[in-house]
Parts: sequence; structure tokens; C-alpha cells
Amino acid sequence: MSGIPRPTRAYAIAQIAGWGAYGLLGVTMMRAFGEGSARTAATSLFGAAVGAGTTHLWRGVILRRGLLAPGTRRMVPRLLAGVVLTAITSELLVWGIGLYVTHAYTWKGSTPGIMFATTSNWIITVLLWTAIYVGVHAFARWRLSEIQRLRLEVLARDAELEALHAQIQPHFLFNAMNVLRALIAEDPARARELVTELSDLMRYALQAGRRERVALAEELAVVESYLRVESARFEDRLAWRIDAPDEARRLRLPPMLVQTLVENAVKHGIARREEGGEVLVTARRAGDRVHVLVTNPGTLGGDGDTRIGLANARGRLRLIYGERAALTLVQEDGRVVAEVTLPAEEPA
Repeated sequence: MSGIPRPTRAYAIAQIAGWGAYGLLGVTMMRAFGEGSARTAATSLFGAAVGAGTTHLWRGVILRRGLLAPGTRRMVPRLLAGVVLTAITSELLVWGIGLYVTHAYTWKGSTPGIMFATTSNWIITVLLWTAIYVGVHAFARWRLSEIQRLRLEVLARDAELEALHAQIQPHFLFNAMNVLRALIAEDPARARELVTELSDLMRYALQAGRRERVALAEELAVVESYLRVESARFEDRLAWRIDAPDEARRLRLPPMLVQTLVENAVKHGIARREEGGEVLVTARRAGDRVHVLVTNPGTLGGDGDTRIGLANARGRLRLIYGERAALTLVQEDGRVVAEVTLPAEEPA
């Protein structure tokens, strides 16, 4: 039995309970048919003990021979052969006990017909035991494979999310440093005031990869800091407004999602217009959904950076929410509206 896994507690309980019930059922049936002598009852109980022992040994053969391994050639014929051999062994042991120990059997009464009937009964019993044992192992193996598959999916999802976050961080930090560089040249005093605010923005961007959800209020606070920094560079060309009630601000969403849309709005809607314009961020809860809109003047089209930013945001939404979230970009009366729709998640 070397190398065979030790029986689990569940197996031991099932083995004792199952064969115990088998023995009691045999005694009950014998009494019901008027054959309930003490000798036959004792033989029936001995038979249950024999069945427990022989099937346990049969379990060892199954595991030692690897008959449960997927794809094992000739598994079914070998299992059937083992069932027959185990059943015959059990029948001979019980017959010997009944003949020499309990004296419930006699040589005269052990006719070929009776021996064939009792052996057939043992074959059916051991076959049922084997089917249950193999079925439980097959289910456990399937469940384990499902768990492993789900773990691999989670690892792949996390890896993809980390890759998307890695794309966000350098892009955001590069733009932030450009803003600071412009401020140092144009207004050193103002630049010193914004260094702390800019460091908060950088800290938030660097921590985004370690957080799957943040409160919308926290995301909007970062958006406000970003817009204040950009306002120092664009001055009167950039106006901005955030409209989000408290019931929407407490909901949770992926970090840097709104920030990415606002950054695109400033870069592609404000920076390219000599007269500038207003960036409007609105958030509303509608039942079990939350809608966040970023509106800016301009026209659809955009360059590679815009497409990459939107693809990044859509990829993150897909990985986290599947089909339950969406990001759309539409043109409305000279303005571009980016709308994110996702499940309304309350704070834990």
C-alpha cells in the first residue's frame, strides 16, 4: 500500500456508514423472510465487515494502478475485472465464515445455484460501490479543475489589469510633469503652490494599480486637483464644472477611469482650441446603475493617444464588469460626450 493516499475522514465515515447499513439491511431482510436466526444475522454482519475490508483493499488497487487517472487506457475493463475479483473474494470469505465460524451454511446447502446467486449479489454490490467511488473522484477532479481554471482566469485578469494600469501611470505622470515644467517657467510662485497638489496626483496614480475600486468622491477630488493644475497652465482658456450629488459620490468605480476621460477632454478638446472651453463632469445614479459623463467642446476623430486611452478604459471595464458596463463617445452639437455606465456599487 506504499504510496497510496491515506483515507480521508469522509471516506472512512462513508465506508463505515455504508457497510454498516448494508449489514443491518441484510439482517432486516432475513427477519422479514423468516430466516432471522442468530447465525444468519451474525453471518450478515460478518459479510458487511468483509465487504468493508475487501472494497478498501480494492480502493488500494485502484489508486496503485492509477485507474482513476484521466485517459487511462482500458480503464473500464480493468475496473470490471477488479469488481468481479473483489466480489468473488468477498463471497468466498463470507462463505467460509458461514461454514466454519457461524455455522449458518452447510456443504449440502452450498449448491452451485446458490453460490452463483450470492456471487452475483456481491458483483452488483461491489460494482455499485466502485461506481460511487469513481464518480465521487471524478466529481472532485472536475471541481478541482474548475477551481484551477477560475484561478488562472483571475491571474490572467489581474495581469491584464496591471498591464493597463502600467499604461496609465507613465502617461499620466508624463503629462503632470509637463504641466509642472510649464508652470515653473511661467509662474514660479504658483508652481511652488501646486507642487503639493501635483504630488497628491502622482501618489494617486501610482496607487491605482493596487486598488480595483475607489469611491467616486475620491476620484472626483483627484479630477479637481488635475483641473486646477491644468487651469494654471491654460488660465482663462479652461473652465470646468463638476456636478455630482452625494448619493453618486459614495458609489465605487475603477480608479483613474474618470481622470483618463477628463485628461482626454483637456488634451483633445481644450488644448487644440484657441478659445478653449469648458469641461463638464456629471454623475448620476439611476436605480442600480451609475452614469458618469465628461463633456468638452470639439469633434470626434482624435489621434492614437485618444484611441489608446479609450481602449484602455474599455478594457478595464470589461475585465472588472464584463457586459455590465460600457463606455460610449458621441458628438452632440459641437461637443464630445464620453459616458461611462456601470453597476452602482455601494461602499462595503
